[in-house]
Amino acid sequence: MNGTAYGFLTAAPPTPDGLTRALAEAFAIPAARVDVAPAGTVDGRTWDTALVTCDYDLLRAGDLRGMLDVYAVPAVTAPPAPEEVAAALARELATPVLVECGGQPWIRKVFLPQGWTTYAAMEDLDLAGDQPWFRVYATQTGLAAFPEAEVEGLPEAVRAVPPATPLTDGLGEPGTLLRPWEALVSRMAAGWPPARWYDPDMYRADLEARDRLEAALPTLPAPVRTALTTLDTRFRELTVDDAGEELGADPSTTPWYRHRRPAVLPWRVLLPADPEAADWLWKWVTENGPQGIPGGVDLSSLDLSGADLSGADLSCSLLSTADLTRTRLTGTDFYRSHLQGADLTGADATGACFVRADLDGAVLRGTTLDGADLTRADLYGADARGATLRGARLLGATLLHADLRGADLTGARLGENPFEVTLDDTTTVTGLTGTLQGPVTLPDTPHPLTGPALEHWLRTHGSPAEVAPPRRRQQPKCR
Repeated sequence: MNGTAYGFLTAAPPTPDGLTRALAEAFAIPAARVDVAPAGTVDGRTWDTALVTCDYDLLRAGDLRGMLDVYAVPAVTAPPAPEEVAAALARELATPVLVECGGQPWIRKVFLPQGWTTYAAMEDLDLAGDQPWFRVYATQTGLAAFPEAEVEGLPEAVRAVPPATPLTDGLGEPGTLLRPWEALVSRMAAGWPPARWYDPDMYRADLEARDRLEAALPTLPAPVRTALTTLDTRFRELTVDDAGEELGADPSTTPWYRHRRPAVLPWRVLLPADPEAADWLWKWVTENGPQGIPGGVDLSSLDLSGADLSGADLSCSLLSTADLTRTRLTGTDFYRSHLQGADLTGADATGACFVRADLDGAVLRGTTLDGADLTRADLYGADARGATLRGARLLGATLLHADLRGADLTGARLGENPFEVTLDDTTTVTGLTGTLQGPVTLPDTPHPLTGPALEHWLRTHGSPAEVAPPRRRQQPKCR
């Protein structure tokens, strides 16, 4: 009788003690019965008494730094599933752990230390000679461990979780044409597993499969036609007639199913890995549609990191102290929303609307706000170090005690802004226009710059912005 073998990859280098604890927990055995050593090690092994062995490689380069080969001997009669072991490893090692899924070696299920899961696409670039060099080039949720990875839906991850097709299975060979259509209906009914996302091109391919069924309808056996009727009825229940608008179908020339779309569009958002935040967002999308509705939603303090909320209408919403790190917010509408203390580190909010939004105390470090509209936004005490605001509208925005060191304000527009901020020589103000009111603090400068001195600094750094005479000093907000 053979034992059970497992293979895992880790984002950070694993430690022997951490591996021992995690494997002892996952297999419910004493730590003394776990043997952990670097790959190729012979001396000091306890193979004779160990129930579980782990050989690990520490990779010198790439996005993944640990490679584990785990083996449970036949005496382990109820070995845990790879997912259970991966979850224990991620928790104990405090790093993402990747495991194969669906038989596609480049698609991995990612287990996170918080107990959450997502999916990733990776490749072995074979650049290190005697060692693998793995690159994680895409993730379904933005992850700090893989900052260079694209955030995308990963259709391969969807295909790795095949849906149940009981009607087709019961029809044998005559029901083959029915399988893609039943698979679509099953996925829709189940809420689009595994991540409540589905690719629109995959949906179009499913409609093409339905076209083939339509063309073959006169020759289909009676049991297949009966099953098709059942599936069509369920499809109607799960979809809405939008006159073909979503997928560009002309109702006058296309079959009925081509001008229907899912009641909840699964390709408009990519949810965060945090299950609680994902549930809140999915409920919002389910009730209000993918763009939401004005009036807002309460997402305060939720971990929305890594989600894709591009184009969503989050106007008048509550997002105070929410975690929006590495979130894609391109064109998202935050009109009059409350984002006090929210963390938008590394988020992409290109072209987003923050008109009259409250960003007091928000963390905007490395945030992309190019072309964003922050007219009359409140940014009291905001940390915007390294943020890019190229071409942003800051007309009337309150910038008091904001930190703009290293920020890029190229081509941004001001309009008599309270501008009591901290800048430095790495702050780019080329083409910054409009009127501002200082004073501005510069490191290593004994006194804040005001009036002509501030205007001179701006000119020498490429900004034609004017400095207005000081008005009555604005009192800090009650915190």
